[in-house]
Amino acid sequence: MSTIKTVALAGASGSLGAPILKALLDANFTVTVLARPESSQTYPSAVEVAKVDYGDAESVVSALQGRDAVISAVSYAAFRGQEALINAAVIAGVQRVLPSEYGADPDVPAVRQLPVFSDKVRIEEYVKRKTQGTSTSYTLVCNNESLDWDLDHAFGVDIKRKKMEIFDGGDVIHTATPMDFVARGVVAVLQHPLETANRVVRLHGATMTQNRLLETIQRFVGKEGWQISHASTVDREKQGYQSLKNDPSNWMGWAIPFLQVSVWGERFGSDFSKNNDNALLGLEGLTDAEIEEIVRSRT
Repeated sequence: MSTIKTVALAGASGSLGAPILKALLDANFTVTVLARPESSQTYPSAVEVAKVDYGDAESVVSALQGRDAVISAVSYAAFRGQEALINAAVIAGVQRVLPSEYGADPDVPAVRQLPVFSDKVRIEEYVKRKTQGTSTSYTLVCNNESLDWDLDHAFGVDIKRKKMEIFDGGDVIHTATPMDFVARGVVAVLQHPLETANRVVRLHGATMTQNRLLETIQRFVGKEGWQISHASTVDREKQGYQSLKNDPSNWMGWAIPFLQVSVWGERFGSDFSKNNDNALLGLEGLTDAEIEEIVRSRT
């Protein structure tokens, strides 16, 4: 398997795409950002920008010609455009495709059954089917919770308002991984193409529980004035299905409950501490000091 040197990146301006772009450049990859024709986003001078119409197959194939890998870091709203990207990658002879995964472990049956991941499952099945028997391979990168993103967006805990919802007692062990760690993991996948071909790669930033996170936060902001509520992931999953039934158009109303249980529900396999690819990729988990700094910088 050839060394990967040239990379096309979709979703480069997003919350995860931006750190992936930085990590690629820091590792001296030649990067082409795939941007929609109407995009006015600017990028570093070392980056080539290819304007792509995903409805025009030739446009996408042309943008991927000569690229060794294509990485998708698109958001949920753009998931449906990934089929065109995968088709073009196979036609252009791209060596490796990384669809937009970056979350719960897709090998866990309970995860695959959650409606919030239906598009991810569809893309996973599609990339496996389309690359079979071709020179193109795939990697599915997952990291469970994106710790810094969740803190920034008050997902699970609102530091500023001192509010937290704790699931199943708060001692369920789960993996929490900041986005720059995910970005370095993506780069490491490209640097280990043979070992990471056609499989799930699990990144483990840190072993976390909700109670541990709360304790860490309270070291910086104090224990006074907190509003702590408790919930069951079994009940929250039922709530998600009821919300989906009542109003399928309200994506946030039903998707958030499913995302919550996937991160903090033990039955969803959210603890990667004993089953991850850090050692293979040359990555070390976060130290306590690094976790504390992620929290401190947001208080």
